[in-house]
Amino acid sequence: MKPCPFVLSALAVACLGACSAGNGVGAASGAIYAYGCSKNGDYCPNGTCGTSDAPAPYNLNPAFFAGEPIDDLREYGLGSDSEVMRNRLIIRLQTSGKQIERNDVLTFDVVSSYEVARCVRGRVELDPVLNTRKNDWNERDCFRDSSDSGPGRMRLQYDSSVRAFLNPKSTCTANLVADAISAPVPTSYDQTPTPIVTDGSWDSWVEFQEFGSASQASLPATERSPVDRKFRIELGDRIYATNFRLTLVDDGVVNAAISAVPQLDSLIGGTLGGDPSTGRFDFDLARGQGAQFFP
Repeated sequence: MKPCPFVLSALAVACLGACSAGNGVGAASGAIYAYGCSKNGDYCPNGTCGTSDAPAPYNLNPAFFAGEPIDDLREYGLGSDSEVMRNRLIIRLQTSGKQIERNDVLTFDVVSSYEVARCVRGRVELDPVLNTRKNDWNERDCFRDSSDSGPGRMRLQYDSSVRAFLNPKSTCTANLVADAISAPVPTSYDQTPTPIVTDGSWDSWVEFQEFGSASQASLPATERSPVDRKFRIELGDRIYATNFRLTLVDDGVVNAAISAVPQLDSLIGGTLGGDPSTGRFDFDLARGQGAQFFP
């Protein structure tokens, strides 16, 4: 899907008349539990309450899609051509275009657009002398299958280049936040770090087919150019995730493991996505009320 690109020309007015911030398509459904969801008790759709052992069906029904690019300020001062810029992109899937406080919100926090771009591009370096191939992406956070044109799968967790969170603000009056985890949460991440997995079999991931100008799928992997170290997402760029899977755990449990303090019981958790019918998003980055926190 690419409904209407952003153009800096006389055609922009006509385009903006047909395209407004928030347009896009996607899905985000699965099963969750939320204890103390509201003053009425736990999350109990259709009278059946979800538990950690048997989560209840949940559907975000996303109808509003937004991206907020946040540039690494070093680009305007200390940055150099050899320095990787940590340009950030916050992606939000919401039930509606109303204020965040009145929405269920699924957030994908792209901490490093450069790392996602490398994963999407899938460039392979050849050494003709040694006759070896080297993948030009971070295999700790990115997985690509043998298909040169396929999407790049990014690991989701607090210590990855992409993180994800579910905050069902509309469904629950309690402020409950669930984090995506790539492996079961240990007692302490310092004592038991996340296992190194390079085959993409993480508990949480998102697959990007289009990420701004990153894709060069029409070229063989060995002929693709290196990603610009200052890579950023621009207005009008397409953000297309063909699939995602989220394994969710209470934010408080994850933070306790990060800080190596005793964990409380998880108040919210579950799973979302797993195939394109239950987890995907496709939209063009546009400026407009509700899409960006800042004008």
